[in-house]
Amino acid sequence: MEKNRRNHTLKESGIALVTVLVIVAIVLMLTSSITYLLLKGLSANVINKQFATVYEAANGGVEYLAGIINAYINGQDPQNIGGVSGDLSGIINNCSPGIATITMKTSDGNYTIKTSIQCLGTSPVPGQGGVLRFPPPPPLSAGGIGSTKNAYIFYSIISIAQKNDDPKSIARTEAVYKTVK
Repeated sequence: MEKNRRNHTLKESGIALVTVLVIVAIVLMLTSSITYLLLKGLSANVINKQFATVYEAANGGVEYLAGIINAYINGQDPQNIGGVSGDLSGIINNCSPGIATITMKTSDGNYTIKTSIQCLGTSPVPGQGGVLRFPPPPPLSAGGIGSTKNAYIFYSIISIAQKNDDPKSIARTEAVYKTVK
């Protein structure tokens, strides 16, 4: 008995190769997608860190000037304030018109900070000078009954920080600072 067998291997040749090529293509696409996402996330993280650092430098300029204001208000004369243009003590002590600017560098020298101050005006402390308002006056240290402090003074502080080796890396912080005198 003779059987007529057909050879079906020719129809199936190359299926394993095609399957392997499809799997390799899918793995390459997944690998390249994950690599792309990781690199983009890393670059976004680097940009965020650069901005956060320059923003912290600008905030430091505001805090530095607030410390100078407090020193003047408490009767101290801060020494060694360099890079001042304008009448800083007049603006702080007498609320004189104009703008004073302090230009400084961070301790590591990477950032230049330009901080300016302007007196916005004064307002009587509630309970002082014939001004009666409710709620009751603030505590003794802020001008309450028995205090010698009788006016709030408002200052506008604007601080701009720039990275020295990257002129595009700039941050600006604005604050209104209130003190009592």
